[in-house]
Amino acid sequence: MKSGAVLAPVQGRCYVIAMLLLMTLTVTTPVSGRQDPGYQGSPSITAARDLYDRAHYNEARAMLDALIAAGTRSAEILYYRGLVEPDNSIAIDRYFIQVLNRYPSSGYADQARFRIAQWHYNSGLYIAARRNFSTVAWRQGDSPLGQEARYWRGMTWIYSLGASSVDTDSVRVGLRRIKQVARNATNPDLLGMAHISIAEISLQLGEPDSTLWYAQEVLEAPYLEDHHPRALSLQAKAYDLQNNLEQSRALHQIVRNRYPDTWEGRQAREWLSEDQERTVQARIDTMRATGTPATGTEGMGEGNWTVQVGSYREMKNATDMVLRLTGEGYPAWHESGRVNRVLYIRVFVGRFPTRAEANAYGRTLRNASAWVPDFVLVDLSRG
Repeated sequence: MKSGAVLAPVQGRCYVIAMLLLMTLTVTTPVSGRQDPGYQGSPSITAARDLYDRAHYNEARAMLDALIAAGTRSAEILYYRGLVEPDNSIAIDRYFIQVLNRYPSSGYADQARFRIAQWHYNSGLYIAARRNFSTVAWRQGDSPLGQEARYWRGMTWIYSLGASSVDTDSVRVGLRRIKQVARNATNPDLLGMAHISIAEISLQLGEPDSTLWYAQEVLEAPYLEDHHPRALSLQAKAYDLQNNLEQSRALHQIVRNRYPDTWEGRQAREWLSEDQERTVQARIDTMRATGTPATGTEGMGEGNWTVQVGSYREMKNATDMVLRLTGEGYPAWHESGRVNRVLYIRVFVGRFPTRAEANAYGRTLRNASAWVPDFVLVDLSRG
């Protein structure tokens, strides 16, 4: 009996201690999990942010959704969840506006407001965008985000009436504001954006000298090399506006050759193609006006081999081809002949003593002239 009486209090104390430990585990674990998202292996905002920085947006989105579903909410979580949301309207309505409403004093509030302003700007809602950019600029001061907000605020003045706005007063207001940003910018990329924008706006206003100066500022800064294609393209357009076609042509060729896969490179190819067509057409018009024959043999060379670049049923088509090629400086001519009683007019370029020389010339011609997609070799001695 005594032993049983002794054991009972001990068993009771053990039971109480066990219950207290169990209560501690069941109560403490969820609370700690809510306070520290990384507790016991639950997804962490730090890990989600790292996934976002490495452009693993789907994984970051899943991790952030798990945090939100577990009841873990903060300005940082909601902001990054908005960043990885593919639908901009959902990102704003469901996440960025929540950051503003729930955490107005958070460091993420101005970043969320900036994202909302960018969406307004891209949607053509320039007045709404300007209000939000102005708020961020005022609150952030000279911080990088504040400087960028001032840049985009200036851009809202440029496009307040549309991309082709004729309201030059509004455009000049924006231009002045962006020049202020350029003077004070501490971020090299923002400085490049500002200079490029000033160059573009100056071109719209018909001020090519200003375009050339600001574009050159970009080109002389090696750390702005991402902006070099646009700067070169703008300079080429400025020279075009000044009717300096030789300089414009040279710059377009640089852009086409150095940056072939960029938007500026494609624009340069189109400009050069149109320029070639204009140049050749001008020579054709001159040749026709002066009565220059299309079948001249000057500079044609000697030999029985030649390069055939076309065969036509219509004389006009053959003549036009010869004029285009002679307009580019190639020794072209045409000859008529019948095949199965059908009249054909063939166009040839050059004469060469050997087949190999004619073939080499044909390849060069095909690569150099837009009018020659292909060629065949002909031995004139065989009729």
